[in-house]
Amino acid sequence: MWLVYISIAIVAVALIMLAVSAMKTFKDTKPAINSINQTVNNIQADMNRVTAETDQLQTTQGEIQEDIQMKKSSIMYTVNEAKRTPKVAKEFARSMKR
Repeated sequence: MWLVYISIAIVAVALIMLAVSAMKTFKDTKPAINSINQTVNNIQADMNRVTAETDQLQTTQGEIQEDIQMKKSSIMYTVNEAKRTPKVAKEFARSMKR
């Protein structure tokens, strides 16, 4: 019978040691976990800033492309009109001769 009591005592001591070990491990790892959480929060904030800047760059890129297209159209109109100038001048000269 005394063997049963010793076994129960050993199990109880083992459970107490397990609880103490778990608490010690939790206390030892808590600063590391807090540091990791802070690092993750900082990285998330940086990612949010990068995302915002990316959106702004895409908006600016779209505006630049629209501006380039508008200027290209203006230049092409001018070039086409310049190409027509000799023909118009010849027609004007012919009309002046009549």
